[in-house]
Amino acid sequence: MTTWTLIRRNLTRNRTRTLLTTLAISFSIFLVCAVMTLPSVRDTIVTRSANALRLTVHHKAGLTYMLPLAYVQRVRTLPHVAGVNHWSWFGGIYTEPKDMFPNFAIDPETVAEVWPDYGWDPAVLKAFKQTRNGALVGARTMSKFNWKVGDEVALRGGVFPVNLSFKIVGAIPEKGNPVVFWFPRQYLEEAMQPYGGFGGIGMLWVRVDHPDNINTVMAAIDELFRNSEAETASETERSFFANFLSSFDGILTIVMLVGFLVVAAIVLIAANTAAMSVRERIGEVAVLKTIGFRRRTIFVLLLGEGLLIAAVGGLLGAGPAYFILNAGNSSWSPLLGPLGMFIMPVSIMIQGIFLALLVGLLSGIIPARGAARLHVATALRQIA
Repeated sequence: MTTWTLIRRNLTRNRTRTLLTTLAISFSIFLVCAVMTLPSVRDTIVTRSANALRLTVHHKAGLTYMLPLAYVQRVRTLPHVAGVNHWSWFGGIYTEPKDMFPNFAIDPETVAEVWPDYGWDPAVLKAFKQTRNGALVGARTMSKFNWKVGDEVALRGGVFPVNLSFKIVGAIPEKGNPVVFWFPRQYLEEAMQPYGGFGGIGMLWVRVDHPDNINTVMAAIDELFRNSEAETASETERSFFANFLSSFDGILTIVMLVGFLVVAAIVLIAANTAAMSVRERIGEVAVLKTIGFRRRTIFVLLLGEGLLIAAVGGLLGAGPAYFILNAGNSSWSPLLGPLGMFIMPVSIMIQGIFLALLVGLLSGIIPARGAARLHVATALRQIA
């Protein structure tokens, strides 16, 4: 009888315990692989959203401070500026506050000039310019609320004291932001007339004619408004999104810590299971030693059981994690939600499998070593 046969038969003696231990390891490895992939979500969002020709301009004091609307025309006159648009946060609520999504008042006339890389349908942009209350909506938001082009949508004012109704005239292309909601700024200005009007903007979006001129334009913009009542801070689109997402680094660290604590808990559970298995088979260990099995052989048998369970659990956890987390193909999937933006490299899958083997090694080495070093007489007295 071979060593492999002994390991296989011992594992099938208590199939329920073996199955549950394997599933516990596979679940923990799946979780760890997902957690280790989290940083790629941030990188994917930045990569998908950023453009080498676009930059953002906001108030130097922070995003919550407004800029004068007159800044738009002044920035347009600067050399190497190919297009300027602006965002103003409306903060509208569709149904419940938990269903809130980013909604902004923008300039319909220059959408194609600032975001030409999105691949706009000219008919959609024409409808957006001609519809007083028109709206362009990201694919994810459209899918979440089962909206379609032509639907009427009402948003309750969150920041502004007005409730607005919109007609969806088109969807923002796949390359654009999947959750954002855009509508004409003029519509908001008209609604705010009874309240004294609205003359500010949240931030500027500027497209430069060539990547080499990005730094020149940023410096020119900030110099133009230096010592004004509303000084500006310009940065590239990539830097803007990276800085914005960096605010979630603390949460990311906590999530990763919890994931590894789960693995530590699984190690303790697996170690306890291995110790129970060894205690139940003290008599068998004594018999094996009596008929001539060496310590090394017994150690390999017992440790091999733990490593085999861990290897199977690792494959069952890391394999599905790789295929599920890569199923979204780097996009916000209606089925997987933000999980669709996970990109799990093969290296993380391999690390997950090796981590599972480490779990099996740590959980099995002490019980196996103790059983292998146990004297026959001592083992027989324990079962007497």
